[in-house]
Amino acid sequence: MDRNKLISIFKSLNPGYSPKDNDIWKTIVYDSVPLAHPTTHLFREGEKDNFKAVTAFTEREILDFLFSKHNLHHLLLDELGLPKGNIKSIRELQDPIIQNTNEKPGDLDLVLFSLDSVHRAVVIEAKCVKARTLKSGRIVLNKEKNIAKGISQVNQYLKFGFHRTYLLMILLDDGQHNKRFNQLFRDTNLSVSRKLFNKNILKSLHPDIGLIYLKVNQITGKSILQSGKISLLTAKIAKKKKQKQTTTNAISSLQLD
Repeated sequence: MDRNKLISIFKSLNPGYSPKDNDIWKTIVYDSVPLAHPTTHLFREGEKDNFKAVTAFTEREILDFLFSKHNLHHLLLDELGLPKGNIKSIRELQDPIIQNTNEKPGDLDLVLFSLDSVHRAVVIEAKCVKARTLKSGRIVLNKEKNIAKGISQVNQYLKFGFHRTYLLMILLDDGQHNKRFNQLFRDTNLSVSRKLFNKNILKSLHPDIGLIYLKVNQITGKSILQSGKISLLTAKIAKKKKQKQTTTNAISSLQLD
């Protein structure tokens, strides 16, 4: 089967919006259940447990979740070209890089680097946009203002002189009621968003900064801690720069476990 036909089939099944016609999201689908042969059922519907919906997670909580699941954060590391071993991640970093927390940015959401190459660190600003497909089929979008806010904040990251700088737009999507599709394709149709892929808004992102979309989908009536889909798409690659020596020294000075 040729590439164009494969893309055509994928797009007909996936209601999620891609900025370009030939973009395909890199995806991991998971389901964690106790094994009870022969009655174990994967991706079961109708669970009655009381749990936090995916749209209730904050940026910090969703990053904690992704990095607590070994195979999920590997999707991001692979996309960034970072090795899986010997990698360190620092969340909400301030001292010693940020001296004045009252000025933008107040902290650095995520810093990733290999202990073997501290001078090639990747710094990431993360912002969430939330989407739900209701039982009626109506689509509800929240936190779209975070797109402009994230761009404003990540532009400030450049002054610290990291090797690479990215904006990570996290799309928290409760698509479990989109029953027109198989569970693997229960994405909310994000093409209705006026801001998420808007070129007039995205052009304010500094040309040296990369842009990654990360979707966390609730595709069944279970918590994303048990079952879900993680998809990733790089819309723009960050420019590689020679990292400032002061930044490298600051990272090296941190007490890392």
